[in-house]
Amino acid sequence: MHDNPLILLIEDEKALRENIREIITHYGFQVIASASGEEGIRIVEKSKPDIIICDIMLPGMDGHEVLTTVREQLPAFTGAFIFLTVKSTRADTRAGMDMGADDYLTKPFTKEELINSIKARIEKLAKIQARNPSFEDTLAFTELEKIALLTQAERKVMRKISEGLTTPQIAQKLFLSQKTIENHRTNISRKLNLSGPNSLINFALRLKPSLIDNH
Repeated sequence: MHDNPLILLIEDEKALRENIREIITHYGFQVIASASGEEGIRIVEKSKPDIIICDIMLPGMDGHEVLTTVREQLPAFTGAFIFLTVKSTRADTRAGMDMGADDYLTKPFTKEELINSIKARIEKLAKIQARNPSFEDTLAFTELEKIALLTQAERKVMRKISEGLTTPQIAQKLFLSQKTIENHRTNISRKLNLSGPNSLINFALRLKPSLIDNH
């Protein structure tokens, strides 16, 4: 979760969108507003908000489709999802919750109802985060020991991999041949017991640079 929670608002009605954005901002939260589900999905992929507040009745991709896409196709999103709806029957609410929604706000709602819902979600996310520390915090000691086995040259290559650079780019940055970089990558994978074409990349991208530099 971001230090200052980031909220994505997906609402096609401009006046309401701006009103909700102002309320959320007034209470000190970061907010990104979107007018469509399609754009909202792109923002989720790029910015990884902590909470998504989404109208159900959207042109094109509606709120249910946004929720389904987020929960099934964007596993990196682990935040909360709040629906906005004009009317909400018990059946509607149950269906949304079954799909993975965390809360419903029925229009018209007060600013207190909006902020209370957001604060409740943030509190819950904080408790979940406390029970489930980040990858860097829970990385097994044996893995840290393996990183410590890397030579200085291998750690430099690992650092560049963690920055998302390709073999040719790393070779250019470190003034080495691509063959030398490939040899380093092979040795790193062997020392870390990694196998598969993308295993080293996936491992490196999840590490904080300081973790590579300090071990």
